[in-house]
Amino acid sequence: MLEHVYRSVAEVLHSANIEYVKWDMNRQLSDPGSLYLGRENQGELSHRYVLAVYELQERITREFPELLLENCSGGGARFDPGMLYFSPQIWCSDDTDAIERLAIQEGTALIYPLSTMGAHVSDCPNHTVGRNTPFSTRGNVALAGTFGYELDITKIPEADRARIPEQVALYHKYNDLVRRGDYYRIASYRSNHFFDCYGVVAKDKREALFTFVQVLRRPNYHSRIIKLAGLDASMRYRDEESGKWYSGDTLMNAGIPVQEMWGDFQSKLIHLTAEGE
Repeated sequence: MLEHVYRSVAEVLHSANIEYVKWDMNRQLSDPGSLYLGRENQGELSHRYVLAVYELQERITREFPELLLENCSGGGARFDPGMLYFSPQIWCSDDTDAIERLAIQEGTALIYPLSTMGAHVSDCPNHTVGRNTPFSTRGNVALAGTFGYELDITKIPEADRARIPEQVALYHKYNDLVRRGDYYRIASYRSNHFFDCYGVVAKDKREALFTFVQVLRRPNYHSRIIKLAGLDASMRYRDEESGKWYSGDTLMNAGIPVQEMWGDFQSKLIHLTAEGE
């Protein structure tokens, strides 16, 4: 069986210049009660299946070393450190709603690097929850992963389509920082219900990108103070949007003001560069 699957996949990969494969695993084992292994070894079925998947992907990536393989599976089994040996990125979830993704990506990032998390800008109303979120927020949330689009660009509003070049430019601007920087969790909307905030800081502390998402708008809130993390207390940082300078010590202990935005599901990026950059 393993040899048949391998030859079937390899034949397709040899047929064209295929550089990317998304390996979906939503098909459950159809006969977990099989007596093929014998009654005394029946409990080994799931384990042996995973070992066979490892062996199969080892052969494929060895024969096609330039292939980018993105793994995926069903339910909560999407990420496996063993699978990352063959696949440098794994699809987090078919739940692509930007607000839902805040919790999904927070949990995944507790263990795995942001560079491994498949994250896309999808259409609205979202197919899983029916929620409408701004195109900018969908893009900002997807930046905390591999970034991509999962929609028909011919059917989205012209205003959203016009923002795609800008979002792609942001991806290229921040990609190295997101992939190589250190991840910091600042706030979780799951505990405060109103906002979410996280960031990545370069290893040398000279650049940082923090993402702030206003999940729910509150009345009579003019601004919010966010205490950042991971910066060098002795460095001075420039906020790209406002042009203002702050010391790292101030940003981490006094915080940076974030103006309240109109409406739910709004977001902004806080990009900081150290003096001399």
